[in-house]
Amino acid sequence: MSGPISRRSVLAGLAASTVAASTVAAAGPGGTPAAAAEAALPLVPLRIPKLDQGTWQQPDSRVQWMRDDKLAMFVHWGVYAVPAQGEWYMFASKTGPTAYRSQYADTFATRSRPYDPAAWAQLARDLGAGHVVLTARHHDGFALWPTAHPDAWSTAAAPFPAGTDFVKGYVDALRAAGLRVGLYYSPIDWRYPGYYDVTGTKPPSPALASECVLPGSPYPWNCEGSDPAGFDYHESARTMKNEVYQSVKELVTDYGAVDDVWWDGGWLAQQGTDADGSFFWEPGQYRDPGNSWPVDAAYGDTEPGTGRPLGLTGLVRRHQPDALTTPRSGWVGDYDVEEGPAVPTGPIRFGRLVQKAFSVGGAWGYSGDNAMSFPSAMAVLVNSFVRDMCVIVNVGPDATGAVPSTQAALLRRLGGFMRANREALYGTRGGPWNPVDGQYGFTFSDRTVYAHLLAGYGGGSSFTTPALGDAQVTAVYDGVSRNPLPFGAAGGNCVTITGIDRTRYPDDTVVAIVLDRTVVPADIARGCPATADSVEARHGNLAANAVDGDTSTRWCAADGGTGHWLRLDLGSMRPVTGARIAWELPGKACRFRIDGSADGASWSTLADLTGNTAAAQVQTAGFTARTRHVRVTVTGLDSGAWASIRSLEVYDRPFVDPTAPASTTAAL
Repeated sequence: MSGPISRRSVLAGLAASTVAASTVAAAGPGGTPAAAAEAALPLVPLRIPKLDQGTWQQPDSRVQWMRDDKLAMFVHWGVYAVPAQGEWYMFASKTGPTAYRSQYADTFATRSRPYDPAAWAQLARDLGAGHVVLTARHHDGFALWPTAHPDAWSTAAAPFPAGTDFVKGYVDALRAAGLRVGLYYSPIDWRYPGYYDVTGTKPPSPALASECVLPGSPYPWNCEGSDPAGFDYHESARTMKNEVYQSVKELVTDYGAVDDVWWDGGWLAQQGTDADGSFFWEPGQYRDPGNSWPVDAAYGDTEPGTGRPLGLTGLVRRHQPDALTTPRSGWVGDYDVEEGPAVPTGPIRFGRLVQKAFSVGGAWGYSGDNAMSFPSAMAVLVNSFVRDMCVIVNVGPDATGAVPSTQAALLRRLGGFMRANREALYGTRGGPWNPVDGQYGFTFSDRTVYAHLLAGYGGGSSFTTPALGDAQVTAVYDGVSRNPLPFGAAGGNCVTITGIDRTRYPDDTVVAIVLDRTVVPADIARGCPATADSVEARHGNLAANAVDGDTSTRWCAADGGTGHWLRLDLGSMRPVTGARIAWELPGKACRFRIDGSADGASWSTLADLTGNTAAAQVQTAGFTARTRHVRVTVTGLDSGAWASIRSLEVYDRPFVDPTAPASTTAAL
């Protein structure tokens, strides 16, 4: 939170003929008048799509399925299952590309024949997952389908029988099981020395890490020629890039709908970040025709109508417009990933979709029949859910495609927990309150809050809720048995629940708390008639967009001037407690005033932010009044900003936005 603000009265009273004002009070942090701020229930912070490299992130409507499904299953399977030392074995052992292929391809081709993707699909269903992601190609460069690129290593070549296509079998099995399809793809390919030196600088600059070079040499470990100093690394990198574009084009055109594209490995030479490699991979909407590593026309794709060459995300969006992607190609991605077995801590992951990715077998690829403990896996799952994260759980099948028995048993046990507590998990959001590390956290849906008492909770068989705002508890029950639980007032509008059975699932005991109203205050402006003095009609930026509940749409005035207004009609005189506004752009300060009216003709000020200097994209204003019409007038703009609103929300209950700094809150 930012520092304290100067609170001054901007409204002493409102004429009865316009807006009937009730309590006149200073606003508290996040939007609620100070007297009620302590009791306010938090709003869900807005997720606003970002524009990166010419492509917008998917809107909420297209990511919602991943939020609701909560759980996915990852399958790391490939030639690396033969040496059985994990998916990084080729690099860790410094087995060169030719030796790696000659040592393991024949064995994998033989042992993989009985692979049964239907068994994977059934295990995913047993886990309670909504979709599965398969490593179509990992860093060793082996593709599980018969790709057409002439330099590729895939099932198209011997020793694999003609027609071998592991991806097709997997996709068909998932669809038959009613599961969504995810494909993992790694741009990294250890078969190409050019990956480590895309510019062809000799010796490589910056210098490669010590684990990436030949003994006593500055050149890449995977360069197999007798003269590494004379190798054409730049052209090797360009060929690798060509193969990537051909491969991705096949994956997004040959297998029907793909719901999730799990990029992994946009970084170059195993240094820096994925975004640092963007100049090479060109992961955004378009490719630059002048790029130093051009993609041949035979392998790339172009935008219909314009003929512009498409980048990786442009290629995916052209053929799979609904697909979600990770940020690991170098583009921002539609969701973030937190990888590893560490238990999530800290606050709810506000304003974005975050996936927790972890492997139950230590390594991601096959490394024997081993698995983490059930309590350890549960801690990762539940501490993710209460932080509004979804989870993908990885298994590493052996070369036959069989998931190790200990991993399969663990996933089925986790699935038992998911089924028993499905009401508190699927289709919920994390919150509304932040969790207490190691103790408890919350999920919620509609009128019910689910308290998750974790293994470290020290309160025994009783639990006291946080303050419930303006809501009252109507019922409490055990999340599994649904048997009612006794409860009583605990002061400060908190409730103490007793008689909780911690024995069934001590790693996460779920208690359902039913309120007399929705957990999160509802936006009463959603879908109301909206008008504006000016609209950018040629781009479809109409007034109604500001109240459609979709932050990927917006109202915008037809010019960049000030004085433009957006107005909505609540339909009748309503009590109101404040508003939340999401502006088009981040980093731009908008100055504005919110007015109210009973008849749409005579207006009085509800909140005055005409002196605002905060460049917050989301701003809240708290006020207490009765009104039918609400109008936002833009009185000042930073350079480059227009009067443009993605979302205008109005509330009739005390509320607080946990992400809104105090400096953006209006004083009444």
